[in-house]
Amino acid sequence: MSEFKYACPVCGQHIKCDASQAGSVMECPTCFQKITVPQAPSTAEQKFILTGSKVMERKKMAPVDAGASAAPEKKSPAVAIAIVLILLAAGAGIFFFHAPRFHHGRTAGWQTGDIGPVGADGSFSRAQGVFTLSGSGADIWYQADAFRYVFKTLDDGCTLTVHVLNLEKTDAWAKAGLMIRESLNPDSAYAMVFVSPSSGIAFQQRDHTAGPASAVRNVPNLAAPYWIRLERQGNTFQASSSEDGTTWTKMGSTTIPMGRQIYAGLAVCSHKQGTLCRAQFDYVTLHADTNAAPVAAPIAPKPVAAPPASDTNWLLHLDAAVIPDTPAAGRIHAQDFISERATFQTGTLTLRAGARGAFEFGVAINFSGAQPEALSGKSLNLLAGTNTSARVMLRWKDADGTVQKSNYDDGYALRLEFGALANNRLPGKIYLCLPDPEKSYLMGTFNADARKPKPKSPKK
Repeated sequence: MSEFKYACPVCGQHIKCDASQAGSVMECPTCFQKITVPQAPSTAEQKFILTGSKVMERKKMAPVDAGASAAPEKKSPAVAIAIVLILLAAGAGIFFFHAPRFHHGRTAGWQTGDIGPVGADGSFSRAQGVFTLSGSGADIWYQADAFRYVFKTLDDGCTLTVHVLNLEKTDAWAKAGLMIRESLNPDSAYAMVFVSPSSGIAFQQRDHTAGPASAVRNVPNLAAPYWIRLERQGNTFQASSSEDGTTWTKMGSTTIPMGRQIYAGLAVCSHKQGTLCRAQFDYVTLHADTNAAPVAAPIAPKPVAAPPASDTNWLLHLDAAVIPDTPAAGRIHAQDFISERATFQTGTLTLRAGARGAFEFGVAINFSGAQPEALSGKSLNLLAGTNTSARVMLRWKDADGTVQKSNYDDGYALRLEFGALANNRLPGKIYLCLPDPEKSYLMGTFNADARKPKPKSPKK
């Protein structure tokens, strides 16, 4: 089949189909309008985006008397538009309709996509309450924006609250925060409060479509991890920030005329087109009832501090170690790390960033082929300076994106508390300190997928 894309005439969403679907009626996944699919372009024209036509309801015709001459049938506007599109495509050979650059996707009720010309496709994943968002784009500023967006469509007011855990420093003005937009067009009116790597926390706006963006307030010398909140009531938008998620400081308010329907969610921009910036959030709260009191954010857990260290190794008393009841997190090769997926397969416990794809950032502990049943319900203390039966491997990315690894057979300190194996899941807690120069460490909870890998088919 010859695949091509066309744009929704209502919201601009790009929709993929093939030539056999031309003339059929489909539903837009964004605005749910019924659309007539246009005729497929020729091979030479496939780099252009056609547009569909909105299906209009036909009015019921009054019955015609048997003796009366029938009036000529009028074509519906949708049919007329489709005919015009086909004639133009056949005669001119070139068809292009401007639409917002937005690749649609969904994850557990949240929609996600790139807004504007970002230069590199962003991504979004969600695991154990942590949102991981990667976005490119030159900026969220001036008359148009370019960034990665994760959002929900709402009517009227709302309150958004989030704990920004970290973000990469692709630029001093890289941005990770909360946003409310009037539309998904790059030049939409919006309000945003965000955390930057080294330019503080800022509250900014674009108060009308295609207008210039402006700062409402900037608070220097603040950085992740930090709490931020954004509220809308009518046309009034207010931003707040907090160090602990309990005591909030208002950053200011502004007035932005917006329609009833809005798009509210999380945004990340690298401030460098074509370069991805990775940020992580937890305690994501979206409250959409303006008549009720705003949602109080849960008390923020204290940052997990590195254990004390001597000149040669970590000094730990593992029996007294307190492992936090939060998803396993720490530092790997001087980079912030939060486990997004845990597995126990072929005798190896792996805690890694990213739920799919290659294992590029995280920790793997090999127990010499031990099965999960052998570790179920057990606690292990492997002390620094002694030989152990487990090999620990770190994986991380250098600044140029090259994946590196380092193995440790001893010299580290590790405490593991495994829960009971059930339904192919092996829960547990980890407390790990490594003797590398960066003093990497990891502590917290995990719930490992312990399903046995499928056997490989024999080669013929």
